[in-house]
Amino acid sequence: MDKWADFVISQVNYDSNHLISKAKRHKDSEKGIEEGNIVDRLTIISDIKNHLEYITIYSGLSSWKRGHRIRTFQIDGQPYFRIDENKVKLDYLGDLPEVSSPKILSIPEPIEEEATPEQLSRLAQLEAQIQELESQPAKPLPSPRGSLPKQTTTELPQELDLVPAPIEEEATPEQLRDDESKKIIEKIDNNIEQEIIQILQKQNKKLNHIENKLQSL
Repeated sequence: MDKWADFVISQVNYDSNHLISKAKRHKDSEKGIEEGNIVDRLTIISDIKNHLEYITIYSGLSSWKRGHRIRTFQIDGQPYFRIDENKVKLDYLGDLPEVSSPKILSIPEPIEEEATPEQLSRLAQLEAQIQELESQPAKPLPSPRGSLPKQTTTELPQELDLVPAPIEEEATPEQLRDDESKKIIEKIDNNIEQEIIQILQKQNKKLNHIENKLQSL
């Protein structure tokens, strides 16, 4: 296959002054038109200064179609690129399509589910129960020591060493109240934790639903 030019342009974008802002440039090699890449206007200027030839091409059903040779000229030292012979301060490469940009899907932020009025009311009831339990006096417990032995005049054998019985310290009312409060708080914390886990599971289901929708696009 004969080469058409050093480089070919298949897509182009212009700025507000109708000067090339970026273009899709392909190398025309012995194997044919290679995969293109996006270049700016300065790259094209540098190539043409190095005597590299450019043409435009159009995409057909199964092959490329040759377009027009890109001409260059200068006005007040500024280069311009056109496929016609009009010498105006505008670039013009014909009716090439615009440079296609990859479509970026925006991922919505996860929706934080607020607590329902029923859940807030339940939490308020649990807090009130904790305060009520903490304000109640602890119930007195029976002495762990039991009844004391009666006095005896019988002497114990001298060869036996008497081992003093361990003294068990009674729990104070404050300690008993703290123990009961801790047990109730742990039970309430478990209930709250289960409710939070259920909310998180609902959020995960919503996120999975959103991800499935995004993957199907």
